[in-house]
Amino acid sequence: MMRKFEFLLAAALISFIAIAGLAHAEYWFQSGARATSSASNNNGASVEIQTITPQNPTSGSMAFWVGETLSNGAFIQVGYTILNETGNLSTECTLSGCANSTFVRAGDAEWFYEYFTPGNNSTFYGSTGVDKSAGVNGTFHTYAFYSLGSTWYFLFDNKTIGTVNVGASDSGPYTPIAVGELANTSDVKTYMKQVIFANLSAYKFDMFLPVQSAFGSINYGVGSKTNKDNPYGVEEVGTRTNYFAVGSGLPTSTNNTKLWNLGYRLTVNSKYGNISSRNTYVAYSAQYISAPAVVNLTVNSRAAFTGWTGSGLGFYTGSQNRVQLLMTANITETANWQVQYLVNVHSPYGTARGSGWYGNGTLASYGISNTSFLRNGVQQFRFAGWSSNATNASAQSIITGPENITALWQYGSDLVGTNANGQRVYVPKFLVNNQQVNSTPFLPTSKESLVSGAYYKGVWISAYTNVTQNSTQLVLVPLPIYNVTVETSGTLGFPINASVSLVFENGTKTSTYTGSSGMLVIPNVPDGAANVTISYLGGEQQKSVKLGVPINAIFLSPINIVEIIAIAAVFVYVAMKSIEREFGKKRQKTSPNQAQAQKKQSGQQKKQLWSP
Repeated sequence: MMRKFEFLLAAALISFIAIAGLAHAEYWFQSGARATSSASNNNGASVEIQTITPQNPTSGSMAFWVGETLSNGAFIQVGYTILNETGNLSTECTLSGCANSTFVRAGDAEWFYEYFTPGNNSTFYGSTGVDKSAGVNGTFHTYAFYSLGSTWYFLFDNKTIGTVNVGASDSGPYTPIAVGELANTSDVKTYMKQVIFANLSAYKFDMFLPVQSAFGSINYGVGSKTNKDNPYGVEEVGTRTNYFAVGSGLPTSTNNTKLWNLGYRLTVNSKYGNISSRNTYVAYSAQYISAPAVVNLTVNSRAAFTGWTGSGLGFYTGSQNRVQLLMTANITETANWQVQYLVNVHSPYGTARGSGWYGNGTLASYGISNTSFLRNGVQQFRFAGWSSNATNASAQSIITGPENITALWQYGSDLVGTNANGQRVYVPKFLVNNQQVNSTPFLPTSKESLVSGAYYKGVWISAYTNVTQNSTQLVLVPLPIYNVTVETSGTLGFPINASVSLVFENGTKTSTYTGSSGMLVIPNVPDGAANVTISYLGGEQQKSVKLGVPINAIFLSPINIVEIIAIAAVFVYVAMKSIEREFGKKRQKTSPNQAQAQKKQSGQQKKQLWSP
């Protein structure tokens, strides 16, 4: 009932009729791979098929295709066919008839697509490409179909070659099948050269995803005779997954045996948190990765999760710490962390702010609520800076490790100098921590300060007083200041009233007198900082002031001269009297004759003495 060349088209596509359930009296041998249920409920399928020509079917025709039953019972398929006769084929066949025809040669390969409407197993529709449209021998080409709504698109190498609306948008419980077929043959003598199929995929989630697993399918088309064993087998090639061959000489024992079980590796990298994953996950399964918000490293350091960086089809990159991944390919996820350090900001006064966790190398902002406190209207203590060396009340620091940042305060103090006798002296300036301050400075709290000098009577003198302030307080600073005693007297020890001049290092001079008592006390003289000049009746003596040692000055005075002469006269008189007494005693002991002789001798000596 068909014309001759229309029959050729029927011969090329008769295998599809068999799939759909069309009864026939010949054999339809099929071998290939059927996807497992994980590929069900899809919106299309695809496969790469190697073009192998020439094939020389002696009976019937060959076809290599991918197809599946849809949820409403319709059937669609796309692939390439090789006819055993040369002639014209009707093309672009729909319910309204065939619009064109094309010339093909026996043994050449042409793409085709075909569909059966729901409930119709006897009439098929579709189209065939021009002669050799399936490409040259040995090349691979992609055959696919997918739906948008209930409209299905047929593709050859990603180019649309036809569309049809068959009233269904998905496959329901059915899965794709990719087979090589010898259709409408009367015997098993035809040799089918092996043809390789690769990457059988189901269209899900708006993409073609490789089928997770598939079983070998060595079978017959619906309505085929089955009294002869199917001689065409299927086998995976090499070590590749989802890469299989169909044809003569291949195992037929693979029927209903799983050809491959596709799994994907999820690699999780993380420096912290002990996060890991299994090596292989079932394809298209939903897997979760999760990271803790923080991982404590020490009591004051931690690693904070900042997000994932992923690669591979279906990866995730973002900040969520718990994420669901669809295993559509090998995926690598790396957990990103920020090392953080605890910063404690505190102050004994006021309210300090800024404590918390800060990332390594980030800025910590901190501050103090009040910078001074008053007592009875007088400033008692004031903010002096931070232990971080920041000086402003609001400050920032780059954090590279744990930090304890303390607000530093200064108490108002009253520094009072005391002399060597413990008496207070007025000192206008002090040297504290090598800085010049007045007598009421603010000193750091809870920190030792050294008072090393005092400015007194125009000179700087040394001091050594350690001060640790914990409150406003009076600080007595002992200084090398002495009361110097000056005593002036004559040579006989009687006091005299001498002039005393005290000259300091800065050139200032103080003059006074020792008075009738011959004694002067000069109060509060800085050690080693002054010289004393004592003058009396043109005489002058210079003395240095050292450690408050008393100064004695002895002068020769007029009173002392009279006294000396009087004393000398007394001594002479006493001596003369003593001599006279001794002489009188000697005269009494001499006889008259001796006396006369002595007188005579004496007169001769005088005569001799005064003779010319």
